[in-house]
Amino acid sequence: MSYLVSSIYFIWVTIVCIIFFPISLVICIITKPFDRRLVALNYFSHFWGSLFLWSNPYWSMQVSGREKIDKSRPYVIVSNHLSTVDVVVISGLFVHFKWVSKIENFKIPFLGWSMHLNNYVAIRRGGISSIKSMIKHSKRHLDNGSSIFIFPEGSRSDDGKIQSFKTGAFKIAKEMNVAIVPIALTGTEKALQKNSLMFKGHQNITMSVLDIIEPSEYQELSLKQLTKLAQQRITDSLESNKEY
Repeated sequence: MSYLVSSIYFIWVTIVCIIFFPISLVICIITKPFDRRLVALNYFSHFWGSLFLWSNPYWSMQVSGREKIDKSRPYVIVSNHLSTVDVVVISGLFVHFKWVSKIENFKIPFLGWSMHLNNYVAIRRGGISSIKSMIKHSKRHLDNGSSIFIFPEGSRSDDGKIQSFKTGAFKIAKEMNVAIVPIALTGTEKALQKNSLMFKGHQNITMSVLDIIEPSEYQELSLKQLTKLAQQRITDSLESNKEY
């Protein structure tokens, strides 16, 4: 049964992507002259991602702390990274931001093309020049009033445990003097396990927006201390959820 549902679901995902990309293109063409940050397109992309969550009979999601985010402010948003499902879940925030993502994702038909339309930030792993370009691109978005979203672990966790955070996201935040929004995700590693396209029973996913780290809170901290603070805040939330 799960094999049948999984097969039907991914056929549905493919159909949605084929239909929604041309709509994204039209939205971009119509709104870009007066919406330089592509806010309208970004919210449509969030709807696109959230539709994959809403239409999956095996997934349910609970969100807490959404009200902590002031949509009029740009942030550096970070979270732990457990699964490809994380991207779908984060879309459910319905907050305007630009993804920072590995360059390979921009080559995926329809989804990757939409990432280009949204002017998301690409990074090539292991390339110093690409990292510098990513930082420059991210700063430009923040300067224009758009938040950016980065998975500071850099890649998905293999065992569900949080990995050490890289400093890039926090370097950008410090240099731009913007607040950091830490987010804790749980359940996505079970919703779709690594190297699998099979769903295994109902999974409850949680997304917790934690207390925002304001510039006034980290001004006296070093880059490493700030990175550790954000990671600890997410780790503490994950441990608290386990106990609960």
